[in-house]
Amino acid sequence: MSSRRKPFRSRWAKGNPLQVINRHGTHLTAAEVASIIDPVRACFAQIRAGTATELQATVLHTTLLISQEIERGGIVRGLAEHIDSARVACEAYFARSISAGTWRPSAVHFHELDALSVSIDLHIYQLQQLTSAELDEIKRKVIARAQSSGREVIAADTDLGNARPYRYRKTKVHA
Repeated sequence: MSSRRKPFRSRWAKGNPLQVINRHGTHLTAAEVASIIDPVRACFAQIRAGTATELQATVLHTTLLISQEIERGGIVRGLAEHIDSARVACEAYFARSISAGTWRPSAVHFHELDALSVSIDLHIYQLQQLTSAELDEIKRKVIARAQSSGREVIAADTDLGNARPYRYRKTKVHA
């Protein structure tokens, strides 16, 4: 039996160490936060104007789900009541808009606008406290939770023009 030990290999040694440190050890930059939140603000502006599409309402709802997951993860704590009230407001708006069977944007009540506006500002604060790796992990959890509950997941660019299904589900045909 050999008395030699294996040489130490760091788990962070894969790839460029500076990129790994930057991804896991630094917070999101202001430009990264702006690139995440600008489409959300645009969707909120369309909801406030009463001309939102179903995709824009879905983007805002997904942002609230991500915000809730950040709260659950313990990275930023103490915002649960605000996020929950905004999520209830968004779901009520969504239910009113889809109640006829097809999407027709409805009016938004003042308290719903206030809750959504506050939640967007709080989400900016949450994003400023995250690293890129933490944000990717939270996105993965939200996607997994949505897919496990049977909901469709949509991948969209920041301009929302290239929305497509996130993954195609294969259905099995039993003989």
